[in-house]
Amino acid sequence: MAALVWALSVLVLAAGCGAQPPYPTGSAAVTTDAPPGVVVTLDPTVISGVESSVEEGLKAGQYLYLSLPKVPGALPWTKVLRTELEPQVQRFKELAPGTPKPPYPELSVTWGLVGASPKAIGVRLSTVELATDQTFSGKIQIAWWDPAIGAERPSQDLIAPDASQTFFDRVRAAAKTNTDLDADTLAKEFDGDWEGIDGVGFTTTGQLWVEFDRRQINQLEKPIAVTLSGEGLLSDFGKLARAAAVTPSDPALGGATPTSATTHSTKPTTATPSTKPTTQTPTAKPTKPSPSVNCAKLKCVALTFDDGPVAGTAQLLDVLKEKGVSATFFMVGSNAAMHPALIRRMVAEGHVIGNHTWDHPQLTRRSVESITSELNRTSDVIVKAGAPKPTLMRPPYGATNATVSQVAAELGLAQILWNVDPLDWKDRNSATVTKRVLAATRSGSIVLSHDIHPTTRAAYAAIIDGLRAKGFTLVTVPQLLGTTKPGHKYYHR
Repeated sequence: MAALVWALSVLVLAAGCGAQPPYPTGSAAVTTDAPPGVVVTLDPTVISGVESSVEEGLKAGQYLYLSLPKVPGALPWTKVLRTELEPQVQRFKELAPGTPKPPYPELSVTWGLVGASPKAIGVRLSTVELATDQTFSGKIQIAWWDPAIGAERPSQDLIAPDASQTFFDRVRAAAKTNTDLDADTLAKEFDGDWEGIDGVGFTTTGQLWVEFDRRQINQLEKPIAVTLSGEGLLSDFGKLARAAAVTPSDPALGGATPTSATTHSTKPTTATPSTKPTTQTPTAKPTKPSPSVNCAKLKCVALTFDDGPVAGTAQLLDVLKEKGVSATFFMVGSNAAMHPALIRRMVAEGHVIGNHTWDHPQLTRRSVESITSELNRTSDVIVKAGAPKPTLMRPPYGATNATVSQVAAELGLAQILWNVDPLDWKDRNSATVTKRVLAATRSGSIVLSHDIHPTTRAAYAAIIDGLRAKGFTLVTVPQLLGTTKPGHKYYHR
């Protein structure tokens, strides 16, 4: 995994990468001996039943990927966060070119858990917006939910009202030692009010972490933060938020709908944050060997699913099991991290798991370091869950180039594209999706679908029956293609 550097007072990520920092092994980033400037980042499974609410637009020229937290017992928060994003989403759609050509505009919002308890829940939202002319916007928000009042709290609510001036003084003092910060810009941006400051969280030792939007106080595209003492600054809610960050626990607010495929641990860990590959859980063993097929003679078709897993993926697995079909799942790492039991079930039932990056960026607009991190982090979390290390990857949006191919080759990953796309992300209609798959599929096809959509999951019983009625044999990608070459692109057999 490409290293993500965490300095004592500065968070440095690959330019333009919007990835969250990796969390340590276990259910929470709880540590007493980490450096004081390491921001708390928690394993999301500390919250039982937590999900991502994903909204995507895969149209060329208007790439959109919004991933927001969906916390049981705090579901209105998802709507609040989405409403806050709406002006930016609408502006992005209005400015997207009518006749696009690469590089494509992109708007991506991803999240990471930074606090969890029955008293306070915190998430770090990272927004990356890229225009055709390389214009960059990168907002950072650390949002807090107060279960006691059932409402979101702004960053300033972490600080006692009479301590605001002292807070700003400490921010300016901490910034003077940071060569990445422009002192003049900082003075103009923060002249004693809270406008522009909405990224306040905590480090692993309980210090305040104040993160700025990228290019807000300098011209860099990397996130920048300062740490400072919270002594005498915190409000009552701020103290609750700090406890939720440093000693996290399951909020257990109710409303969770766990399935037989999802289990979550709430036991804290004292592991130190690390970017090294995690220790592998023993690989799940298939309950039965995959049947041997000869796709040189049979009319083979590979069914593939992107962007999950989500809790609803279990419903699709039920259909596949009932029909006796093995498929290939290209997982977004941030979603895979929340569903290790689903991953183990997939392996046990004969499915193949591929890599779809950590948070679904357009890789053709990322650096080598960022691409490497996106892929390695995802493979690590898949292996941690007990699955074999992926040898297949699918670039989000199908966006690839020589750089992506080079990194994929170095990491031992073949690029699996597709030649059947039912546009299930656009048209949420099971009958329409079924009709399009059945009409477009040919021998050797790789069919693209998205298991995050209920209408897609509901379509697949009829799709499987229809394809078999046409004489197709349904297989995994490795069965369809045989040995694949790392870095090489495959659209069909």
